Amino acid sequence: MTALASPGPETPRPETTAPRDAGTVPRGRRGRRGRPRLASTIVHRAIVALLILYLTVPFGWLVVYSIYPSSNLRSTRMDFSLGDITLGEYASLLSDSSFVVPIRNSLFVATATTIICMILGSLCAYVFARFRFRGQQTLLLSMMAVQAIPAVVLAVPLFVLLRAFGLYDSLLGMILTYTAFILPLVIWMMVSFFESIPVNLEKAARVDGCTRLGIVRRVVLPLSGPGFAATSIFAFITAWSDFFLAKVLTSNTTPLLSVRTASFQGLFAMDYTAAATAGVITALPVLVLALLAQKWIVQGITEGAVKG
Repeated sequence: MTALASPGPETPRPETTAPRDAGTVPRGRRGRRGRPRLASTIVHRAIVALLILYLTVPFGWLVVYSIYPSSNLRSTRMDFSLGDITLGEYASLLSDSSFVVPIRNSLFVATATTIICMILGSLCAYVFARFRFRGQQTLLLSMMAVQAIPAVVLAVPLFVLLRAFGLYDSLLGMILTYTAFILPLVIWMMVSFFESIPVNLEKAARVDGCTRLGIVRRVVLPLSGPGFAATSIFAFITAWSDFFLAKVLTSNTTPLLSVRTASFQGLFAMDYTAAATAGVITALPVLVLALLAQKWIVQGITEGAVKG
């Protein structure tokens, strides 16, 4: 019978190295690690600051030119005295019918184009997002391929076509023209937003007795609100700020604001204050609209980019 071996003296356990706390990192090493990050942050913020200046300084200079007399800014030493600031040119332009009528025309054309594009574009985009049929991708890509054709190439055919149908120099002709250009982009953008909505929500609505159009109106459109807002603003800005087609397809009967603003630039002389004031008035609706809906624009573009 073997005797049980008595436990010997305990062998010393090797010392375990505890994980080094972040606070125990030597200061010199932390400093060396933090320097590249600090330098990257400084460079990043400097680039952002330069970009903001690059984008805002031209518009700021336009505002300055619109509120100061031209003589103050065109002299050798510019005079920025606060006492010389005046809004007289704004009052003069907004009381001039030759400038108010183009504002009204552009507002009507841009609003009507946006409404038509969003109604037709949303319905078409819903079909592309929810139904599968032969030639679907080909049709979608062909609509975008049309956008690759420069407007200058289509200007003459559009001029001949509108003139043949009696729509040259008319608001209806401009609405139809802008709708043809903007509608494919609206469809393309809205398809991405509709695809991001879960199909189960629509199935639940159908179980409750909702029709297909009812689903679009009560479920799909409310859930795609940010994308709908972003696309609407995009359509409005495109129709509002176009100059080339408005210059070719309109004349004196239905002038648009972009053409009227460009007319301040004369061949031999130019009224800088009036031109700058007209530029600010032209850009102001788009600026206000973008600021008011910036949350929806960012959210809509982000959702569309992730899904698309």
